[in-house]
Amino acid sequence: MQSTASFTKTSNELNQRYVIILDEIVKTYPNYKANPKFNAYSQAYSKNMGNLQQLQTEYFLFKNTLAKDTDELQKDIKEIDEMLYELEEETKLKREEYTNLKNSDNAAHGRLTDSTTLYKQQLLGNWLLLLTFSGLTYNLLTTF
Repeated sequence: MQSTASFTKTSNELNQRYVIILDEIVKTYPNYKANPKFNAYSQAYSKNMGNLQQLQTEYFLFKNTLAKDTDELQKDIKEIDEMLYELEEETKLKREEYTNLKNSDNAAHGRLTDSTTLYKQQLLGNWLLLLTFSGLTYNLLTTF
């Protein structure tokens, strides 16, 4: 595959050659039309027309090369687009998974907090129960 600079250079070269050949045709055509039997004018005109046809062939080949490279680029771009689409889908799934894990972490943290609070409440309740039984036991023993 050729680079953009190479295509630009080739295009400019072909355009310059076209202008030169066209100028030569414009110069030789009136003499050829005026004296078609004069061999020098006829040969010059034929040579210039041959150069023009050769240049036309080169333009055609240039156009085909450019079209071929453009098709290859489009194919490559399509493949890259498909890869990007797949990556976007994978990223979307990973973000959802991350969000779920983050939420489960928050849930686990909340459960730990709840468990700690419940443990402290039960511990306080057990101490209060122990103090109440101790107080009742003391009252029963001191009254008898």
